[in-house]
Amino acid sequence: MAELRALLKLAVPIVIAQVGMVSMGVVDTLLVGPMGAKPLAALGLGNMVYFGLLITGIGLMMSLDAHVSQAYGRGDLADARRGLTQAMWLSALYTPVLFVAMTATPPLLLAVGYDRELTLGMQEYLYPMRWGILPALWFVAHRSFMSAVDVTRPLLISAALANIANYLLDVWLIEGGYGVAPQGVVGVAWSTAFCRVVLLVPLWIIVRHTKMFAKFPKASLAPDWGLLKRLVSVGAPVGLQYGAEVATFGGAALMMGVLGEAALAAHQVALNVIATLFMVPLGLGAAGSVRTGQAFGAGDHDGVRRAGWTAIQVSFVYSLATAAMLALIPGLIASVYRLEPDVHVLAVELLAIAAFFQIGDSVQATATGVLRGIADTRVPFLVVFGVNALVALPLGYIGGIWLQRDPHWVWYGLGLGLCLVAVGLVTRFGVRIRSMRGGRVAPS
Repeated sequence: MAELRALLKLAVPIVIAQVGMVSMGVVDTLLVGPMGAKPLAALGLGNMVYFGLLITGIGLMMSLDAHVSQAYGRGDLADARRGLTQAMWLSALYTPVLFVAMTATPPLLLAVGYDRELTLGMQEYLYPMRWGILPALWFVAHRSFMSAVDVTRPLLISAALANIANYLLDVWLIEGGYGVAPQGVVGVAWSTAFCRVVLLVPLWIIVRHTKMFAKFPKASLAPDWGLLKRLVSVGAPVGLQYGAEVATFGGAALMMGVLGEAALAAHQVALNVIATLFMVPLGLGAAGSVRTGQAFGAGDHDGVRRAGWTAIQVSFVYSLATAAMLALIPGLIASVYRLEPDVHVLAVELLAIAAFFQIGDSVQATATGVLRGIADTRVPFLVVFGVNALVALPLGYIGGIWLQRDPHWVWYGLGLGLCLVAVGLVTRFGVRIRSMRGGRVAPS
């Protein structure tokens, strides 16, 4: 019970902040939904490309979960602070790569024959979003640092301010006024990019100008290439793992686009709901990462075991509740988005399918976090990549495009893949725990 209380004390603010951040995407989708299938499909495809690329940078920043929590666990506050400074350098170095990739994606899709109107709509949405890359990565670095040293309440302030700003800017820029012409879905993109800065600023100020962080020694602002290399060695597999996961959903979105605007729009709505529910196990994974990392840094291997299994068990219980909700009231959930009739019907059916893979989705997210806390990131990446490449996408393509031209099969593939990943990652954590009990540390 003590571990459960400690986990929830850390996890609840993280989860609320995570839900607050994804709720901006929910608001965007709600406001764009009444515009019709075309704008909603452009929003969905643009977000798929944006987050599919940005998530690799977010994974790099999450190397701080292991570095800072382990440093904090052994009482090395200077090394913890140094990790944040170097993560900001890493963000600045990686941002141009993401900017160029986002710029090049629409022309590449056009070159391979993807729907021109849909691609150009996606491009109009995606290009403003590029300007939010650096503040988004710096925000993630600060969030990881603060969580790893058990300071989470400021995340709530950041998320609340960003949500207020996002809603007001969305309404203003979509409809126009005060000297601004109606921007439609492009206005949503500019609002989102600006709100990345709104998310960052409160955390930046708190870390540098409040008493709660005064005990952390000031770090050199110069790049530390040795530490940067270590952060990349841990963070790159996390980024690649998240990239593989998002690429899988991105591949699903591309298949839905082939099946039509209505299919892609329904996919966007259902994915928006799932992404919101996903924030809880993701937050539990972040809290579990901190708890396992701090215990690992202190040499408390029993503490690693307790922290990891507690986080996974809580995530499992949560997944049962969300699965029941999706199975019982998918129509009520979809009705909130005010969709066109054909999009609504398919969105309801996709949400019902999602009910059956909630356990896999939730458990794999949390298991990824607890493994990250002990710097075990390479094997999880291989598990995710292998399952998605060999099972999830092929099944979706065979049933959804090749044989049936049925969008439901795309989600069947996603669901089976997530469940297999969950089994693989939970098994991996069990292997690591047994190796610690035997006085060994399994390779990561």
